[in-house]
Order: sequence, then C-alpha cells, then structure tokens
Amino acid sequence: MSSLSFIGHYCKGVGAFFCSALLASLLSFPVWSADMSGWSDKTLCRLMASASGNADYLAEAKRRKLDCDSGVSAGKKSSKSISKQGLLPKNKGIVFYPLKLDPKVKQQLLANPIDKTAFDFNPYQLASLVNPIKCQFNLRRVQYTDDVKGRVEHWDMANGNMVLTNDGAKINGNWRMKGLSKDPSYLKHEVNLKLTKAGHLVGKMAYFHLMVNDGEALENPVYVNFTPHQRSKPLDVNNLNKGELWVDVEDWAGGVLYLKRCKNISPSS
Repeated sequence: MSSLSFIGHYCKGVGAFFCSALLASLLSFPVWSADMSGWSDKTLCRLMASASGNADYLAEAKRRKLDCDSGVSAGKKSSKSISKQGLLPKNKGIVFYPLKLDPKVKQQLLANPIDKTAFDFNPYQLASLVNPIKCQFNLRRVQYTDDVKGRVEHWDMANGNMVLTNDGAKINGNWRMKGLSKDPSYLKHEVNLKLTKAGHLVGKMAYFHLMVNDGEALENPVYVNFTPHQRSKPLDVNNLNKGELWVDVEDWAGGVLYLKRCKNISPSS
C-alpha cells in the first residue's frame, strides 16, 4: 500500500485538521534523487520506457548521449552496440556492400571516366594549323609577394620541346620540381592544351607548383587552367618566332611559359 493510500485510510478515524497537517508535511518533504552513475545503459533505457516523462532519466540519458529508441549510444559504445547487432563483421577490414545499378546507368558511368584535365574549348576560336608547330619551351615561376606585377624567378620549373597540332599540344620534356614530378607520364598524358587563333594556349594540365626536397612529404600536382592572360605575349602563327604565355596558379604565385625557336614541321616529324 502506498503512503498516500495509507494516510487516506488512516484519516477515516482521526480529525480532518490532523490529516491535513500530515499531508502537507509529506508533500513538502524534499524528493530523493537516485544515484544513476552505476546503472547500465540498458537499465536506464528500460526505466525510461516505463517512465518516459521522468526528467532525471532524460537528463542522465542526455549526459550519456544515449539513443534509447535504437538501442545505440552516440558515444564511445556505439561501435560495440553495432557489432553486437551483427551490422559489422568481427574483423576490422574494409567491408564491401553490393550496389544495384540500372544497366544503362552503369554503362553511362563506365563510359565517362573521371578526367582531371577535362576542359571546355567551345568558348575559344582554336587555330587551324596546316602543319604542326614545334617549339622549345621553359616554364618559370612568377612571384607576387614582393611585386604586384609579378617577379619572374630565374630558374626552370620544367623545360623541353612542345609540338602544337590541331589535336592539341604534345610535350617531350621534364618537370624539375622533384618528388612526383619525376614521373614523365604527367607531361605525356596529363596535358590538355590547344592553341587559339590569337596565339594563346588554352586548356588544363597537371602542374607542380612547389619544389619537394629529399625527406619532405610528396606533393600531388594541381590541375591548372590555361586561359588568355592580359600579360601574355601570344605566339604569332603567321610569323613564328617566340611567345610568352602567363598562367595564374595561386594568389602568391603563377607561372610563365616561354616558347622559343618555333617552326613549322612536317606532320610525320
């Protein structure tokens, strides 16, 4: 029998004034709060289910970051709870889940691989070359930290030969930035540049902006857009000699590509 039921029964035989005083003293007595620090998450969730409006239970669950609806703790115990439910394998390796794709969608995805040098040439009037043009080139860094107009550094980031055709530029050369730039495939396979009628190079290519010395972490290339630059001196396709083509890379630095000793060659060269 609860205390209040007992008091109600007792009040049948005593005065109303005495009962009123007894009830007031019990209701004003401070409520005892349970120490829940030793309770398990499971126990706390079970009690919350039976007394969902209990403020103390809710506060303790919030402190523990419990989600009793799913039975999963949002804290450090979440991985244990998931593994017990069989959602993760016992080994901690990579898990592959099959993905069902419509055959047409799958074919479309496979037919369009990610191309880091993809570039839209449609906005530009490209040169129509009767014969390929072969030039020597060297690429140098331009710093803007101490000169807003740009200061060209007197050393080559890359150099070699470049052949310009209607299909694009083909480069036979070397990056000199060490690290990953030593791989010649970047200049052979990750360059997508074409010459415009006005003599500018437009397109995108893998670009090594920072020198990597021995013992330093390797630097992946950035992929830089070449577009007509206001400081460029374009290559005159009707009077071949040389060109100076600038490119923006970062706020503090860019590059300038020098073309020199340019000449027409036969298509088979």
